[in-house]
Parts: sequence; structure tokens; C-alpha cells
Amino acid sequence: MRYGIYSHRLGNLWLTGGASNTGGAVLRHFFSNEELVSLSAQIDPNQTSSLDYYPLLKKGDRFPTNDPELAPRLEPRPDDPVAFLQGLLESMARIEARGYELLEALGASPLERVYTAGGGAKNAVWQQIRQRYLNLPVLASPHTDAAYGTARLAWQGYRQTLPG
Repeated sequence: MRYGIYSHRLGNLWLTGGASNTGGAVLRHFFSNEELVSLSAQIDPNQTSSLDYYPLLKKGDRFPTNDPELAPRLEPRPDDPVAFLQGLLESMARIEARGYELLEALGASPLERVYTAGGGAKNAVWQQIRQRYLNLPVLASPHTDAAYGTARLAWQGYRQTLPG
């Protein structure tokens, strides 16, 4: 996979995307859930940090840079945990934006909005940062549990096997 892109079947359609090795696991490595809530509340999502990370826990990423040797970049680390968290969130948002730009350059339809689930849906500041980098609405899904979509697809597949 040259670009780390994959597709999931959804009925008669295909959902194209990719998954980076950066994200919630990196955040939880450095911060507890309580710290994420309290520190995020201190971030001004409209102010840009000067920090530029590629937040990985170990070398290698899949998307948008498909490189098993890509080294984590987590320096310089400020003493202020709010500044460090903001740098991580902004860097993840930049990586996400590059991913969508790559998909569009390869022929995917342009984004109009992004629905988020899981831990990202619980953090309004991160949603605002992502919105700033993507330059489009980032909204919490009506069902924010990350497994909701998979469970719904499984249920639809099961219903199709039922008689009558």
C-alpha cells in the first residue's frame, strides 16, 4: 500500500480512508482522562502553537505518511503541560488535514464536514482545533461510541439472513 489507504464496504458503497498511528493512544500515554479534560479547558483553540510534532509512541506510521521507519517527533517539550497538549492536538489535526488532502488529490470527493466519535467527540477544544485546520465543520456524531457503526453494520447483515 503506497499511501496507506484502505476501503470499507458499506452496503453497495465503499468508504475510503486511512488510519494514522497518532491519536488517542498518544494522548493517553502522556495524560490521564482527567488531565485531558482539565488541560484542554485551558487551551485557546483559536491561538496557534509554535510546536510542530509528529506524535507517535514508536517509529512508523501508516497514513498519510506510509513509512514504517518514520520517527516520532515530540521535541521540544515545554514545561507547561497545557502548551504540550496543545502542540499534540494541533499536530494531530495537521496530520488529519494532510490525510484528507491526499485522499482528495487521489480522487476522493471534497469534504463538506467531519463527524467525530470516540474520545475526540468528547473534547470540544480538539474539535475546534481540527475545524481550524480542516477549514470545515467538525461535529460530534449522534452516537459517539466508536463501535456504534460496526455494531449497526453487523446488525444489518444479520437482519438480511433472517427468514421472511
